[in-house]
Amino acid sequence: MPTALVVEDEARNTALLDAILVLAGYRMVAVDNLAEARSRLQSGDAQPDVVLLDRHLGDGDGLDLARWIRSSGPRPGVPIILVSASVLPTDQDEAIAAGCDAFVPKPIRVDPLIAQIRTLVPAEA
Repeated sequence: MPTALVVEDEARNTALLDAILVLAGYRMVAVDNLAEARSRLQSGDAQPDVVLLDRHLGDGDGLDLARWIRSSGPRPGVPIILVSASVLPTDQDEAIAAGCDAFVPKPIRVDPLIAQIRTLVPAEA
């Protein structure tokens, strides 16, 4: 079963993402801040097949984690999906420039999110 690392600081969004991921055939590992996400990736505790990343977290900008993953993280090729309420075209452009593979707007809609995840990481992987 493929694993998604969810970096989200709102408990309701984390619970929703967990339900969506289970429905789609994925396992979730959740963290609520950038420092823990980086630590778990570096230590090998998290070996995700995909990262779902919020932009605005209590300890910084989620795009900083995307840049770190792409430049020096232990899994530079892991697909990253930014899941954010910042939905201006410039926000989406910044996400792609930071290394995100896709952008999914909040409020989260189940079918588009599952489709985007499956495009990047088939559940059978």
